Amino acid sequence: MIWPILALFLPCLLVIVLTQIAQNKWVGLLIATVIIGASVYKGFFHDELIIVLDVISLVAGYYIVDALKIDKIESR
Repeated sequence: MIWPILALFLPCLLVIVLTQIAQNKWVGLLIATVIIGASVYKGFFHDELIIVLDVISLVAGYYIVDALKIDKIESR
């Protein structure tokens, strides 16, 4: 039961954090997608539902970054 919950939230947070670090929403999404893709390729996911939830979470993370303009925040 914990894996679907993590699949809904962690990729979204990963996109947000990586976007904040890179200051570019496309780079944040790309790096998060590569990390998820590498773990799928290595066989850490045994259920297609988890992969679908990861994709939904990645899209939600991108939408949050785009809506809140997180990539445009200037750090001091």
